[in-house]
Amino acid sequence: MPVAGMFTCLAVMATSFLGAESWGTVRGALETVGTVFFAVMLICLVAIASIAVFNRPRSLVPPYLRDKRRL
Repeated sequence: MPVAGMFTCLAVMATSFLGAESWGTVRGALETVGTVFFAVMLICLVAIASIAVFNRPRSLVPPYLRDKRRL
């Protein structure tokens, strides 16, 4: 789930920044949207690192991998 969220945020962020370059009238709003999705993407990256290193939170780890520790 965090990986899909990260790629979705990356796509929305790239689209909003490209749109900000094209449409000067809504540039500020699109840059704000891109910045918010950049922050969400960073949160997803932290969640991915937490799953890979500590195997936490358990709700995001598949059941067959919950007993495995570390990478």
